Amino acid sequence: MLTIKYTKLAIGDLNNAYEYICAENPIAAGFVIEKIETALSHLRQQPYLGHIGRVKNTYEFLVLGTPFIIVYIPDNKDLIVVSIVHTARRYP
Repeated sequence: MLTIKYTKLAIGDLNNAYEYICAENPIAAGFVIEKIETALSHLRQQPYLGHIGRVKNTYEFLVLGTPFIIVYIPDNKDLIVVSIVHTARRYP
């Protein structure tokens, strides 16, 4: 099983998403973060569930029930979370 590591960008993305949603609906914010964490748990066990990303050497995984995509890089021992992108955002 891979170890999940976050870039500073990914941590900022996660915090920004939580704060933005929490301002309107704290329960929904918790639900979205929980969905993202569940998706990461699945990716930790099966890192190639996602599809090849738009940025070289990355993979992308749509978090079901949310408007977020996890952008990540799997390697031999780590799952590096590069970014967590809202689908309304222009990426890359």
